[in-house]
Amino acid sequence: MRKTWKKAMSVTLAGAMALSLAACGGGSSSNDGGETKKAEGGSAATTESGKPTITFMTTSFYGTDLKNEHSDEVIKRYEDYTNTHVEWQWEANDTYKEKLGLTLMDKDNMPMVLTASGDLTANVVDAARKGAFWDLTPYLQDAEAYPNLSQANPNVLKALTVDGKIIGIYRARAIGRFGFSYRTDWAEAVGITKDPETIEEVYDMMYKFTYEDPDGNGKDDTYGLEMTKYTGPLDIIQTWFGCGNEWVEQDGKLVPVHQTEEFMEALKWMRKIYEDGLIRKDWATVDSGTFQDSCKKGESGCFIDVMDSGKRIWTYFNTNDVKSVVDPSKNASMTLVGPINGKTLATSGFNGYYMITKAGAKTEEDVKNCLHFLDKMCDDEMLILADYGLEGVTYDLNEAGNIVKRNALEPQQSPSSGLNQCLCYIPKLESTSPALEKDEPNLAQAAAYAKNEQYAVFNPALGYLANSEVNAEVGTDIEQIIDDARTQYICGQIDDAGFEAAAKQWLERGGDRLVEEINKLYQEDTTK
Repeated sequence: MRKTWKKAMSVTLAGAMALSLAACGGGSSSNDGGETKKAEGGSAATTESGKPTITFMTTSFYGTDLKNEHSDEVIKRYEDYTNTHVEWQWEANDTYKEKLGLTLMDKDNMPMVLTASGDLTANVVDAARKGAFWDLTPYLQDAEAYPNLSQANPNVLKALTVDGKIIGIYRARAIGRFGFSYRTDWAEAVGITKDPETIEEVYDMMYKFTYEDPDGNGKDDTYGLEMTKYTGPLDIIQTWFGCGNEWVEQDGKLVPVHQTEEFMEALKWMRKIYEDGLIRKDWATVDSGTFQDSCKKGESGCFIDVMDSGKRIWTYFNTNDVKSVVDPSKNASMTLVGPINGKTLATSGFNGYYMITKAGAKTEEDVKNCLHFLDKMCDDEMLILADYGLEGVTYDLNEAGNIVKRNALEPQQSPSSGLNQCLCYIPKLESTSPALEKDEPNLAQAAAYAKNEQYAVFNPALGYLANSEVNAEVGTDIEQIIDDARTQYICGQIDDAGFEAAAKQWLERGGDRLVEEINKLYQEDTTK
């Protein structure tokens, strides 16, 4: 899980100079659909056919962006549909952050649309405060002009707000991605007939998966839950107890969750499942890249992380013909529950965002042209084009009218390669008419996402952390203090007094200043 406290620091001048020779070559490509007329007198540039022209800097993952066979047809389709000509500036993913840093320093020479990855960073916030980007707040309220973008989630937009101004449009990701999953056949084997809804029912399932031989092999070789040194599962469990998501609002103030009674209640529960042997003793050494393996191998039966990981375990069972322990005529499966106790952790709701620069988009007409393009690219026709390519080339429609992807081409060979790097995915993450044909695990994942969103707990401090100078200074370091103490407490290496000492150290290292600044920003926020 990407923690909101972990903010990248701005690129140093020395680093920028060292990278400048490599970066200046850029990855510029206009993919011209017609010669562009230069703007005169501050007016917007257009092609000979009258299409407005926008310039767009974004990430290249393969170096084949809109350069493959049939890419010309893709370009023609999106330009005709959006009535926009795009001059692309593709920049390699490996060096994109450095290139973004250089671009922000060259304030008089920016593209109209500038892509950023991850969350707001200190250098983006600094550029915003110096007036580098348009305030998009009034535009995103115009549902007639921008029927898709106007449906952006206000909770997500808070994380892209600087001094009360929305300076970016996010690339949406599932808000309800986190939750609880379990192995369906194991539950049946130990007599559990309904999905767990409460913390007590989760404990009961984990206990039975550990001590009641759910795989039926007569050996004491299973345990309830796999855990990992990656902190995501612990963050999810905490929300079940009502302590919030990193920060929580209490009595009109924002409070770090580790200062709440609910947090300590959650921590003691996690310590109990450790002491009772429901998780393995060396859980804190398990790498996040391999922690699905115990479920895949039949060593554990519960999984807490993203719903798509639960789906991938299920897919593994199907791909590797792992049989159900109660009905060998069927493969094993996972049940994707999602929330427990009516709560689960919300993601930030985005990964990356688009800013419209004042240096590139010099007029309001330019801004509207950029927003028009971004909005139209969220229509089903363009989601299909960008994500699935061309019918008869990279996908077909089955008898039910659903999209079935062909597997003949690798992603970098697709005619639409790179086009999805301009998609906001607002208000939906994929096309619905027609929709992608999905198997049972993928259908379950989609249903879990939709259900989770109703119960997902947001971090109320997201936007303020992005604007916090103290957070940029000390956030990552003091966060590690709490993460380490949490692990030590669960494993019995420290007691309540030991955790209190760590919480005191958090305050002394800058946490007290962080709480003060976050609450100052919170009180000054008239939009909350």
